[in-house]
Amino acid sequence: MVDENYDVIIIGSGPGGSSTATLLQKRGVKCLLLEKNNKVGGKMASVDTNGYGYDLFPHGQVPMIGSAFEPIFEELGVRDEFVPALLPDDPRKVITLCYRRGDKKEYKKVVQTQAMADPQPFFDLWDLEEDEKAASVKIMTEMITMTDEQIHDYDEMTMQEWLAERDCPSALYNYMGFHANASLAEPIDLVAASEQILIMKHMMLQGGGGQYKGGFGTLSNVMCREFEKNGGTLIKNCKVDKINIVDGTVTGVDTPQGTFNAPVVVSSAGLQPTILKLCGKDHFDKKYVNYIRSLVPGWAFTSVTYFLSEPVMDTGMYVMYSDDSWLDTPRYESVKDGNIPDEVILFMVNHNFYDEDAAPGGQQVLVSGTVCSADPEAKEIEDLWKVMDKQMVDQFPEIMKVCERQEYMGPKDIANLTRDSVIKGHGGECVGLAQIVGQCGRHKPSSDAPINGLYIAGADAGSKGMGTHQSALSGTGVARMVQNYLRCRARIR
Repeated sequence: MVDENYDVIIIGSGPGGSSTATLLQKRGVKCLLLEKNNKVGGKMASVDTNGYGYDLFPHGQVPMIGSAFEPIFEELGVRDEFVPALLPDDPRKVITLCYRRGDKKEYKKVVQTQAMADPQPFFDLWDLEEDEKAASVKIMTEMITMTDEQIHDYDEMTMQEWLAERDCPSALYNYMGFHANASLAEPIDLVAASEQILIMKHMMLQGGGGQYKGGFGTLSNVMCREFEKNGGTLIKNCKVDKINIVDGTVTGVDTPQGTFNAPVVVSSAGLQPTILKLCGKDHFDKKYVNYIRSLVPGWAFTSVTYFLSEPVMDTGMYVMYSDDSWLDTPRYESVKDGNIPDEVILFMVNHNFYDEDAAPGGQQVLVSGTVCSADPEAKEIEDLWKVMDKQMVDQFPEIMKVCERQEYMGPKDIANLTRDSVIKGHGGECVGLAQIVGQCGRHKPSSDAPINGLYIAGADAGSKGMGTHQSALSGTGVARMVQNYLRCRARIR
């Protein structure tokens, strides 16, 4: 019989929730981890069925060296299981870059190793003149040599504004527009310069595009396994209906499987759903509720998975963009209004490159994606899928010749898998909230909510950086906060 009383209840087993739970349980805190799905991982879940092992969406970890997961696995005593499938110094040709200049009709392709130290492949791709190369090196050098404090100086400046103050070649500017979409799911005219510079610095110094054998879900699986091994209670298929609050203090949660009690609740179910739905806005000051409502969601990443009868793709990652395909705010609004573009950015992962067991023998599985609205009810998603498939036919005909079937996922699937949509147009975010100017960096929402014993873990609050790394950093920080809170509570009692 499951116990009803715990020290901490964690909602959601995504990278934020699972890192918080496994660290607290390892440190002797009695924890209950509740997951609404039948598998753990949230957006970091991977598919393992019928001989296939792949991520639901195209992932690429930044940074590769020094990711937030490394110290977690170290503390759990399973450092030997933290084995990235790709290292920055991998000698193989890892990435295929496809780029079309605005004045050209055809895409140009280059293949390069993972190492980011040499910009020459990009210069070849962009057809830069010598003066443009020098200007690009100057800007990239400025980014990688910034201190953390210098980076924070740009929390109130967009990346577009930052580049406008420099002699930025158009090819580099267009790449940064693409990068804002692909790495942050944001437009360059809204994303904070501090956030994008930090991720660029991580990529150039610590590597980008990290992968794991079996997909990113292996990280969640190991953390949740160790959580249970150390005495934690994990209940799947258990969606939380309500966080109980009495006199401004958390007391537990209500679920279809009963009420569970704890003086601390950590939610990895999204900041807006937690405050506005699970807790209820009446428990908070009106100013705080309005602040939570004002937080801007990142875009979604809609994906198409291709199942191939033959292994026709050679590199691990495929990146495709043009001067016309990446989205700033006006282009994005045009797409939302139903003006479907002829081409989109694409980021594709070939899981067989990293894991020989990713598909049954002699077959291949590819996961491709592009940015889109986070609205679970967005009308343009199916049309974007058609554009993505057409681009595959045009640029990689070898894929479609041996494609046996495709699977499609969009913002509605993301919302169903992870966070509820409690504000119209929100819910399908591939990363989370608050990555735009004035809402991240030192302005990032706090993980310590204004209710005693309530904390938020994940990409919505408490940290910075890219995707899964940011979420795990947030979870690590929340674990520390919770321990301090419990110690203070014990002393007061």
